Amino acid sequence: MNIFKLKITSPEKDDFLMEVEMDNEGTYLELHNTIQQALAYDNTQMASFFQISDMGERGKEIALFEMSSDDDDNVNIVAMDVAMMREFINKETPQLIYVFDFFSDRYFNIELLDVERRRAAVDAPKVILFKGETPEQIVMDFDNMDDFDLDGVDLKSATKRDQDFDFMDEFDDDSEDGPQFESLDDYEDIL
Repeated sequence: MNIFKLKITSPEKDDFLMEVEMDNEGTYLELHNTIQQALAYDNTQMASFFQISDMGERGKEIALFEMSSDDDDNVNIVAMDVAMMREFINKETPQLIYVFDFFSDRYFNIELLDVERRRAAVDAPKVILFKGETPEQIVMDFDNMDDFDLDGVDLKSATKRDQDFDFMDEFDDDSEDGPQFESLDDYEDIL
């Protein structure tokens, strides 16, 4: 049985280091759950692993949920619950990133440190080393959002609710464009 030893670091917290040991037949969902639990993160947030090329570019995505349909030809996304560790990380491609904050594109670097042969499998991923300060899971920086087109939304007063706003006011029910129907039978008549 091959056991992977993974090193997880943060580009924003120099002192953060976590090492995880897991079976190469384990899934990325198991690794995701281990990371989330160890860091006390909210596991309802979106997250994905990405293969990293030698040039540092993101490759295949291992997503938390299957997001493609049968009609999609996007073979660049795989679901975490079916993707086994050995399929996307090895000695030739030893690096991944784990995006845990999609809005701010924040991630952890994951590196395959060692592959050890053992007789017994590791039941579940195990955190074997943890030190340093854990990065916050979600960071919302409202002061640096000038590049986003938010259609005139004032982020400084985003917490105030406009009691007079009714989204139904956006619909004009008095429009006379198009045919008028009093029942479904009227609709069948024009077909």
